[in-house]
Amino acid sequence: MNSKSINYNLINKMTNDEQYAFDYLSSINQTWANLFQEVLLESRDKISQRLISSLYRENLVQSHQHSKIIDNKDVGAPQLSEENKLLSIAFPKINKTLYAPITGTHAFDRLAVTGPFYLEEDDHVERVLHPNDVLNCILSVAPELDNAASAQFYEDLNNSVANMAIALSYQKYLLEQNNQSLNDLITKAKDSYLASEQFVIEGHPLHPGAKLRKGMTPETVINYSAEFGQSIPLQFILIHKSIAKFQTCSGDYNNLIYNLFNGLKTEVIKQVGAEYINQYAVMVVHPWQYDHILLKAYSKELEQQEIIPIEYQQSYFAGLSFRTLMPKFPETLPHIKLSTNVHITGEIRTLSEQTTINGPQVTCILNDIIQNDTLFNHIQADTIDELAGIHFYNVSDKADQTIRSEQLGTLFRTNIYNLIKENTIPMVPSVLVASTIYNDEPPIVSLITKYQVAKKIHSFESAALVWIKHYSQALIDLVIPLYVKYGIALEAHLQNAIATFGDDGLLDMLYIRDFEGLRIDTSHLNKMGYSTADFHEKSLILTNQSQTVFNKVFYSSIQNHLGELIASIAQSSNHKQLENQIWSIVRDLLTKKLDDIARTIDDQQRINQIKSILFAPKIDYKCVTTMRLVDEADYYTYIQVDNPLHYN
Repeated sequence: MNSKSINYNLINKMTNDEQYAFDYLSSINQTWANLFQEVLLESRDKISQRLISSLYRENLVQSHQHSKIIDNKDVGAPQLSEENKLLSIAFPKINKTLYAPITGTHAFDRLAVTGPFYLEEDDHVERVLHPNDVLNCILSVAPELDNAASAQFYEDLNNSVANMAIALSYQKYLLEQNNQSLNDLITKAKDSYLASEQFVIEGHPLHPGAKLRKGMTPETVINYSAEFGQSIPLQFILIHKSIAKFQTCSGDYNNLIYNLFNGLKTEVIKQVGAEYINQYAVMVVHPWQYDHILLKAYSKELEQQEIIPIEYQQSYFAGLSFRTLMPKFPETLPHIKLSTNVHITGEIRTLSEQTTINGPQVTCILNDIIQNDTLFNHIQADTIDELAGIHFYNVSDKADQTIRSEQLGTLFRTNIYNLIKENTIPMVPSVLVASTIYNDEPPIVSLITKYQVAKKIHSFESAALVWIKHYSQALIDLVIPLYVKYGIALEAHLQNAIATFGDDGLLDMLYIRDFEGLRIDTSHLNKMGYSTADFHEKSLILTNQSQTVFNKVFYSSIQNHLGELIASIAQSSNHKQLENQIWSIVRDLLTKKLDDIARTIDDQQRINQIKSILFAPKIDYKCVTTMRLVDEADYYTYIQVDNPLHYN
């Protein structure tokens, strides 16, 4: 089977989602539509890659146990690449074997694989044409998983593939053979930070639903997703205070919002009059949410003028997280997190009540800790303030109260350009491991190379060790003391951070944002003198499960954040021991930080307990695909994997 025949057949066998996307692109830009066809198979492979990696890592349907790493000659199939080792996953129950070329072996039992992928049955080898081919194998082996959750996951994979193809084809069209490195493209942009968010076109590096946008058409995907760079007119509304709950870290909510947005108060007075202005609070609504939800589901409140749209707009741009939007520099208005009834990754991305109420309160606690505890003196990391939050709340709503409240919410966050040094380049760390369709050098390699040249270091590997040590130190200096001493586990993964870099390519500052998914050991934080009494009564972030808090900080900061960066560095080097050397450095940094913390608290037992988990031979790893197939999006499922931090 040759690639030309595969591509030809592919064009005539699109899924409904792919056909819908292709038809829409054909109606607006035939060149883009043609590129969509060109990248469709690659897009399918990118989603398949995430699913296959999960199969192995999560031991889904005992795939890890039935896996081997083999040479191509052991299979004898001419379709398979001779350049790579192969991951072989057997499905003995259905007499099939899956083959995936391996590009790297990494910590936490991770194998990096790349397409094309193949399935063998009765000595006949065929190319995997869609991730659902792999999902069908899983469901055939484990029919108990063939249920509503897997049916939804099947649709999710279809949707992710189509959106991945839209994004890849757009970048191919936009750059038009521009082979500059991604780091250069970001550095030269008028707004480097926004550009960094827009260039992460492949989404979550591990989740098979990486490009999920269920509930949206191809047109609205293009209008509202970061990678297409479209200006988004935010809709401002007034909501009567009798049907709203709001929170700030300090001061009056409306005064804060009016001070943030020039001319907003004047427009509100025009609309309702100065005598009524204090009866209303200001909210911001995403235009998709305004058109599809607000106008339909809140018609009664609109008729009664409990909700009043106002003639005030700001042009914002979507960030990587879709529902977080920002202005384009030099404008420095706040970043805004909004509610959108769109199914992204594994959830409908509305905005919970607890997020808008707790965010500003968490901000106050974090600021007080960081300003007053000497452990945080002179570190190169900080948090980004969540200034104010508001959500709809009508006491007369009964069964649907939570749904209606979460569909209308706004959270205001400090703009990164109000925090950073003038001559530094801000980037979302997710982009550090990304690349463009015409240049495969990730920015992390560009930055290390820049540092190597600036400091005249003899090898890339030597420069990489210094670079990643410096970066890791900044992250560890913030997240580990907050966790160990205060019981606060920031969700500091790649997407929830902003890193700034100096002229030499070295990290200048690391900022952690977004407090929606953090976890707090309630009794531990209370014991340290910080009350959570005013946190929202439905607060999922508060827990008495110490293992849950540990898993949150470890998965997001060490496994995801540092793990992805370290894997990318290792893939860019021929030095086989480089990854192990880096993890050894991280282990030493963690050990020293724990010892530093121990000198400030009278609880050696806690330090010892954390060390016993942190440096154990095995450690928990979150199972993102298993969670979807067993319909546990709200609960985390883990598997034990080898721990690179273990002292051998």
